[in-house]
Amino acid sequence: MECIAIDVGAGTQDILIYDSEKRVEQCFKMVLPSQTRIVAQRVRQATELHKDIFLNGVTMGGGPCVRAIKDHLGAGLRVYSTESAAKTIYDDLDRVQRTGVAITRQCPDAIPIETKDIDLSAISTVMRLFEMDVPERFAIAVQDHGESTKSNRVFRFEHLKRVIQKGGDLQSLVYIPETIPEYLTRMRAVAQTLADFDVVLMDTGPAAIFGAVDTTDQPAIVLNIGNGHTLCAILIDGCITGIFEHHTRQVNIERLDTYIEKLADGTLTFEEIFESGGHGCYIKEIPDEMPRVIVTGPNRYIAEESRHDITFAAPYGDMMLTGSFGLVKGMLSLNGDGNG
Repeated sequence: MECIAIDVGAGTQDILIYDSEKRVEQCFKMVLPSQTRIVAQRVRQATELHKDIFLNGVTMGGGPCVRAIKDHLGAGLRVYSTESAAKTIYDDLDRVQRTGVAITRQCPDAIPIETKDIDLSAISTVMRLFEMDVPERFAIAVQDHGESTKSNRVFRFEHLKRVIQKGGDLQSLVYIPETIPEYLTRMRAVAQTLADFDVVLMDTGPAAIFGAVDTTDQPAIVLNIGNGHTLCAILIDGCITGIFEHHTRQVNIERLDTYIEKLADGTLTFEEIFESGGHGCYIKEIPDEMPRVIVTGPNRYIAEESRHDITFAAPYGDMMLTGSFGLVKGMLSLNGDGNG
């Protein structure tokens, strides 16, 4: 079985060409700029040319591209957008229009910029250049806050809380197009982009958590320090039983160490994380004692001075593909392979 597993982050898209006939270490892989950075660069190029832009496509991850769009407006230039592309900026289209974006179906007098998390054409081109066929299966991870006209941080954690309350096991965190909740619009947009393929989807956080561990026999705390977000979870008996998420730029190791300790003993609250600018926290069950702490992610160096006994995860010898390995585990779990 072959599959393209893509972990879509704020800085990079980490791609594993999985082939069950090979050892994982021998599978081909790529680490490329994420689509939000590529779209941001295209917007900035239009800004430099003093040209208006027309956003068309599907809802995708924000961050760099949204900042570039706002800078474009700040330069006195026009931004036109379809409704689906505009939801990349905010779910509330009235709020989008208040920023100065004009919602329209077509705009012939502007530079068109397509919004999407997965550029199938670009990936296919790269693979063909290296004499590789595009598999019929894709496994994709994106961070989906969920569609909400209120706080997307609160809404995201309401979703994660429900998933953990229902079990928090790997299989419960994997979706196929037919099972994606209506409000997970970013995942649904990816499924739309890849409508001609077999697709499974996960959130980037759980994908990294399950990808970082080689066994779930013993309790563990797994910390993923990404380019945009930092997520930390308790794993007990192969299930996520507690979790917090923050913005990487807003944390340092002293704060992270404290959060880890309070997560482990059950005293960390949603309010403490949320009021400090993070997404939130939810704890269902805690370990009997402080478990091993496993750290992964492109900014894992932040944990080098931790006061905890840290294990730096590099599954199959490649830390950058942690989320992609978790995606493969998730895909295999749907096929009845409990070990991934």
